[in-house]
Amino acid sequence: MKAPRTILLLFAVLCVLSCRRHEGPWHDGSPLLGAISLDGDEPTFELRCGYSYDLLGRYARNTGRVASVRLAKRREAVLDSLRSGALDVVAFPYQDTVSIDSSLVMIPADSCGIWVFSSASGVEAGKASEWLRQFRTRPDYLRIRQSFFDIYNPHKRVSADFISPYDSLLRVYADTLGWDWKLLAAVVYQESKFHIEARSARGAAGLMQLVPDTASHFGCSNSLDPEENIRAGVHMLLAVRERFKRVAANQEELTKYTLAGYNAGTGRVRDCISHARHLGVDVSRWDNVSAVIPQMQHDSIAGLDHIRHGTFEGGIETMSYVRKVRAYHERYRHICP
Repeated sequence: MKAPRTILLLFAVLCVLSCRRHEGPWHDGSPLLGAISLDGDEPTFELRCGYSYDLLGRYARNTGRVASVRLAKRREAVLDSLRSGALDVVAFPYQDTVSIDSSLVMIPADSCGIWVFSSASGVEAGKASEWLRQFRTRPDYLRIRQSFFDIYNPHKRVSADFISPYDSLLRVYADTLGWDWKLLAAVVYQESKFHIEARSARGAAGLMQLVPDTASHFGCSNSLDPEENIRAGVHMLLAVRERFKRVAANQEELTKYTLAGYNAGTGRVRDCISHARHLGVDVSRWDNVSAVIPQMQHDSIAGLDHIRHGTFEGGIETMSYVRKVRAYHERYRHICP
C-alpha cells in the first residue's frame, strides 16, 4: 500500500504547484508610484530621504517592478492622492505619526518614518510590511543602513570604509571623467551634502544640484534619482571641461577650471580668462586667473569689449568653491584610502 500512497501524495503536490502556476500576480506589473513627503519634523543630517528612496526602490524590485518616486511638494495633499489611486505609497521619513482614517493603512519603515497606503491596497501594504521585516534580517542590512545614517562631514571623520551611500555610482561615473572617484564625491558633498532632496533658491536640485534646463539637457528627468542626477552632472562636467582644454597648462589646472565652470558657468569663467589675458596674466593656471576675479565685481568691467557677461558678483564664491572641493577631496583620500 505504500506505493499508492506515495503516488497520491505526489499527485497532490503537483496539483498544488499547478494551481500556483496559474494564480495571477497580486499586481499588474506597472511601476510602483510613490512620493516622499518632507512635511513634519525638520530634516536631520541623516540621509533619511535618500534612505526612503532606496528602500522603496528595493521593495519595488523585489516585487518585479520599478519604482517611480517623486518628491512631494510642501503641504501637497498626498494622502488624497493615495485615496484616489494617483499614488500607491507615500513615505514620511521625518515624521513618526500621520493623521489617518480607515481609508488608509500605515506601516513603520525601518524605525525611521512611515509608509502609508490606501486601504484599498491592503495586499500591497501587507507585502511591503513583510518585505521590510525580511530586509532587516539580511546579512548586509546594517551596512546598507549605516551608509545613510553615518556622519558625512569630511572634517568630522577620521577613517571609514565608505564616503556615501552612492560610492558605487561615483566610482562608475568618475571613470567617465577619468577622475579619482573621491574627487567626484567631493563635488557632490559640496553641492548637496549627499542629500538627494536638496533644493537651491535658483531651483537647482539633486545630488549634483542641476537647474531644470541643464538636468533636462543632460537626460535627467527625475532629480531625486541618484543615478540620473549623477550621470547628468558628470556629462555636464565633461562639457565644461571641453571648453577649457586649450587653456589649462595640465590636467590639474584643467580640473580647477572645470570645477570653476561647473559652479559659475563657462561664460563667466571665460570672461575672467579674457580679462586676465587683457592684463597680461598667464591664463594657463587657475590661481593666476582667480587673482583677477575680485576686479570682476566692479561696474567698470561691464563696459570692456572683451567682457561678454557683465559684472561677476559670484566670483568670490567660485574661488571658494574650487578651494573647498579640492580640500574635501584631499580629506576623502585620507579618510577612505
